[in-house]
Formats: sequence, structure tokens, C-alpha cells
Amino acid sequence: MSALSTDLNIALQAARAGAEVIREKFGNSSNARVKGEAQGLVTDTDFAAETAIFSVLKNNSAYNILSEESGLLRQEPGKKWVVDPLDGTSNFARGIPLFAVSIGLMEGNDFLLGVIIDPISQKEYTAEKGGGAFCNGKQIVLPPLREDFTPCVFLNHGYGHEDRNNFKKVAEKLAVNFDTLKFGTTAVELCFLAAGSVDGFICSGDSLWDFAAGAVIATEAGCVFSDWQGNPWNNQSDKLLFSRREIHESLVKQLEKIG
Repeated sequence: MSALSTDLNIALQAARAGAEVIREKFGNSSNARVKGEAQGLVTDTDFAAETAIFSVLKNNSAYNILSEESGLLRQEPGKKWVVDPLDGTSNFARGIPLFAVSIGLMEGNDFLLGVIIDPISQKEYTAEKGGGAFCNGKQIVLPPLREDFTPCVFLNHGYGHEDRNNFKKVAEKLAVNFDTLKFGTTAVELCFLAAGSVDGFICSGDSLWDFAAGAVIATEAGCVFSDWQGNPWNNQSDKLLFSRREIHESLVKQLEKIG
């Protein structure tokens, strides 16, 4: 791995700061509670990790910041950090070690870089547009599709009624030709996809902070990113499809009649 750019180094240091907080607090009392309008769980650790991340970002960068817990902190023209301080809060609160810190950098609709850290395994996934994807400094090379395996796809959904219904429809549609999984953390799931452990990721209703970092990591590893009709993603779409190129067209055909 070549020397990190200034922005990637800032994101990595910020993510490490957040991951350290999460690692120290995992397994202790989380004080989990439901967000307003049943928008999932939040814990004191979400906010503590966010504070640690913000300390690094604000001290080293003048970019805007969009975070799951605090919203948009700055609204100036130019680049913005997109932060999920604890993706997989429900898993964290239940003592399930599947969660991550996720920090992306965007300019307009362009995903510029992404950092995702699993605080428990201490795997650090990094990617910068045009520079490849890496795990702990080693480049991720997407292995060939296993012809002897049934393709496996992550399914995820937001909290809205329509998103949950879409999840059911997709699961039923794919059941014949695909295996499906749901881990409850988009960031971790996209890293597994980038590493070739699974073959696709489908979601209805994710927010930008859920996938901004993972989008760069997955595409730099060689995956395709589109909406459910196979069109390039834009900020008006919350129906996401990431997959290997070999099965992308097949998945689009399954999804285009649903949403």
C-alpha cells in the first residue's frame, strides 16, 4: 500500500479513535434506547464514539460533516465527511460482535474515499477513488466467482414499512436461485462483499452514512454499484444494489419489477 493521502489518513485516524471507544465499551452497559419514530436503537457509545471521531475531523479538516447522530454540522460548498460512528448498534447493544465505524468522504454525488474499522477483529478497510481497496494495508483482490457455490447475497432494509415490505418481496424473489444473509450492519456487509465472501448486497431504505464508506471500498475492489434498475446511483435513490459483475444483470432482472 502506497503512502496515504492527507484525507485518507485523517479518516483513518478518526475511525481508529472511534473504534477504540467502542472496543472499550463493548460488553458493558450500553443504555440502549429507541430513537424517535422507531428509527432503530442508539446508545451512549454511539455518541461517545462520535465525539472521538469529531475531535479528529474538526481539528484536521474544514470539510462539512454529516453524521447519523448529529446530522449535518456544516453546510458549506465542497466536500463532506459522512460518518456512522457505530454501524450495527442493535448488534452492539445485544452483545453481538458485528458492528463497525464507518467514515466516507464525498463531493456532490461522488464517493471519494472510505474507511471502515471493525473494532473487535481490528480489521481496517480503506479505499480511495482510483486507488484500490485494502484491508490492513493489503490490497483486496476480488477472487473469481465460485461456480460450485450458490451465489450468496446480503439483504438489508431501513425502518419504514415500505422498506420492510420490499425486504420480504426481495427475499421471496431470490429464494429459488440465491442464498441470502442479513447481519444488521451495512458497513460490515459491504466489506465482506469487497473481500469476496459474498456476492451481492441489496437494500431498501439505507441512509447515506450507512453506505458512503462501503461504496468506495466495494467498487474499488471490483464490485458494481447501482439502483435496482441497474442505473448509476444518485441521491434520489434509496434502493441499493452492490454485486459482482458476473451476477449484476441477473440481480437487476430480479429487482426491477419490485421497486
